[in-house]
Amino acid sequence: MNRLLCSGIAAGSLKQHPAQAPIHAETIRGATSPLSYFLPSRYEPNYQYPLIVWLHDDGSNQRQVAEVMPHISTQNYVAVGVRAPRACDAAGHQYAWLQSALGGALAEEIVFAAIESATQRYSVHPQRIYLAGYRQGGTMAVRTALRNPARFAGVVNIDGQLPRGGAPLLYLQAARQLEVLSAISLESTRYSLDQVCEDLRLWHAANLRMDMRQYTVEDCMVVEVMRDINAWVMARVTGQRGLGCLRDHETVPVEFSAN
Repeated sequence: MNRLLCSGIAAGSLKQHPAQAPIHAETIRGATSPLSYFLPSRYEPNYQYPLIVWLHDDGSNQRQVAEVMPHISTQNYVAVGVRAPRACDAAGHQYAWLQSALGGALAEEIVFAAIESATQRYSVHPQRIYLAGYRQGGTMAVRTALRNPARFAGVVNIDGQLPRGGAPLLYLQAARQLEVLSAISLESTRYSLDQVCEDLRLWHAANLRMDMRQYTVEDCMVVEVMRDINAWVMARVTGQRGLGCLRDHETVPVEFSAN
């Protein structure tokens, strides 16, 4: 698989995406934290786009969205990257999420301020807002979506453990309607197979929905996984629930439903 190399993910820099038209990305200071926007290469203001709210992993920042989104799609989404609340370095380039009740409340404030800003600036479909995150950002994306399930069309968790503590299942009945995609690295040393199985048992016991895809890689930040994320989200945007382009020889499907 082709590995994405971007800040906070691995050493080096992301390969330039071979888009025919320039990709618009900008960073501004939002109401609660800086935000980084990604627009389709042929942005059409009269079309309401799905919005992806991107939560980076610990050690990165809001600009990660501009490195990742071209590999998901250069055309299908408006996206906004948010910055975690806790600084990890003196230079102010690396930030981390606080996986606690207070940290969850801070993340909700940041995420909802970003959604408000994005919908005011760009043409966004209000019923097609997706949370997505990588590693600790994926955990926080799931935590935020579980506590506000009616606010999101779905959530994508890339190599992130399921949230613990801080009452993530406070609104359990409503959370059972939430659409979740979880992309897991089978060879990861950060999130072991034993931890995955334990999380799955808890998720299944709560009777929650999840489409889990397990990949034979050390890290799911690869081009093929990004394409599969696009297929999963667009299937929900278009009303076609099949996972489409996912290739059975590269993944191991594990699916739970509310049934």
